[in-house]
Amino acid sequence: MAPAEAGGSHGFTGSRPKGGRRRALSLGLWPGMRLVAVIAVALASGALAARDAQPLLTPSPSHAPIGITTRGSAVSWNPSSSDTTDDWPKIESESPGGSPTPADSAASASPAAVVSTTPQAPDPAVSSWSAPPQPVPQAPVPTPQPAAERLAQEAAQHFGIRIVLGGQDWGQDEASQATNIGAVISVMERLPPRVVSAVATHPHGPLTFVSNSHGRSLAGWQPYGDFPIGFYTNSDQNANGGGPANQVVLIPGFTDMSVGHEVLHAYQFRQVETDQYVLALLGEEMRSFMAAVGWRQTGTDEQVREAANQPWSVVNGLYRYEGRPLTYVTADGFAVTLNPANPLEAFAVAGSIYYTRPAGMPLPDWPEYWAWFQANLG
Repeated sequence: MAPAEAGGSHGFTGSRPKGGRRRALSLGLWPGMRLVAVIAVALASGALAARDAQPLLTPSPSHAPIGITTRGSAVSWNPSSSDTTDDWPKIESESPGGSPTPADSAASASPAAVVSTTPQAPDPAVSSWSAPPQPVPQAPVPTPQPAAERLAQEAAQHFGIRIVLGGQDWGQDEASQATNIGAVISVMERLPPRVVSAVATHPHGPLTFVSNSHGRSLAGWQPYGDFPIGFYTNSDQNANGGGPANQVVLIPGFTDMSVGHEVLHAYQFRQVETDQYVLALLGEEMRSFMAAVGWRQTGTDEQVREAANQPWSVVNGLYRYEGRPLTYVTADGFAVTLNPANPLEAFAVAGSIYYTRPAGMPLPDWPEYWAWFQANLG
């Protein structure tokens, strides 16, 4: 969910729970897409980061950041008796030889892979939503090297985006910083000019990228607590209050597809108010996408509007996918089947695969998706 990585082995990232940044803090919940869903994108990139990620299965606020990406050395899923499998994205994978393998086995078999999600992450910390962020001691971060400074300047000049270096972790040395920032540039080069222009001229300002292992926004907000997680958000806050934003929080070592996923979320939410991500589903562009690939809205427009600040499970229940199975083969030869929980994630997942998949990963046989992207985004 939060489709996400592509074109190389740069790293993995994610985005906020509900497209864009949202309203002034209310405690709505967004549908918890299982962290297992993250594995699918990770497999697409062919690597899994060596970091423990404790998947929490309770939902996060619907107005929290969207397109979440987490990183972990292993993923486990122990749904409670109250969980229903229809409510969560499913991932099925097969080894190159054709033997079915559990998702967690697939992840552990690829220890270098990055685990990214389309939305499954820890619940936003209660204090993050009910009270202003409190100053906390920050660990020292690597000093930005000349190559990082040069690449950040080039990204601003060529794409109109902002890559923040101060206080961020883009890598421990000059080579890793160049690789990670280069991944962002590579993604911007491959995405359609329409998308790049839209996120650079966003009503909330140019798309801003930060990178750290603490799920920390530029203003210091940690909606999921101190946790290595990536997301897109259209709002931000600090101890003095909050306001609109246009921001992607990355995890050091993210992949290209991860970046692509989050940038596509930024594009999706360019015309919605802060924290009102769900309303993008009622736009003509998303309606066109849904009609082309097999998504059907089962509720009324008014029900969708009312769900804007409700748990994501409420939103998911208003949409049904009736299109082709979303099966693809990773660069390592693993067959993976995705089941995005809603059209927003389907858009970002498919788009990140189409535009930013890694070299060696074949384009899946999803012709109606590719025809729509080509006709509408270029």
